[in-house]
Amino acid sequence: MDTLNRIKAVGIFLGILIMVIGTVFLVIPDKIAEFLAVFVGALITVVGILRIITVIGWWDVIINRAVRMAFGIFMLIAGIFMLFNPDVTITIVGAVIGVVAIILAADRFITANKQKNSTNITPTIISGLIHLTFGVGMIYSALVMFAIIIVLIGIYLVIAGVMFTLSALFFHDF
Repeated sequence: MDTLNRIKAVGIFLGILIMVIGTVFLVIPDKIAEFLAVFVGALITVVGILRIITVIGWWDVIINRAVRMAFGIFMLIAGIFMLFNPDVTITIVGAVIGVVAIILAADRFITANKQKNSTNITPTIISGLIHLTFGVGMIYSALVMFAIIIVLIGIYLVIAGVMFTLSALFFHDF
């Protein structure tokens, strides 16, 4: 019984932790987006540094060492830029995602046009409209769109945390 109580306590703790993280996502979505941009910038900086060290360390053996070194330097510069400019990073990433979404919307509309005589194209058009709306939103204001996505993640995490906690407390299916 002692093991079951420990597992139950861990389940309750994890459920509450998930709810807290979800609440943080709900309360400060713009700061979460900036944190993620800085985090990605830090990762890219580290990868750039490691690439440069690897190329220098294996200079005599590596094929295309100049290209690999240039790539490492580019990653280092891009990572440092992202570290100190999270809003610009979010805007650039949002614009790229927006362009991809608009291309996917165009694909859906072209597909609907090709299938208009043979099948129900309503789902395809709806899919295209969703892609188009999301793409335009990302290009117009990436920070707001990322904040909306983070809020949705926060809602999910709060609900998941409540379900996890209730499961550990009452349903004995943890």
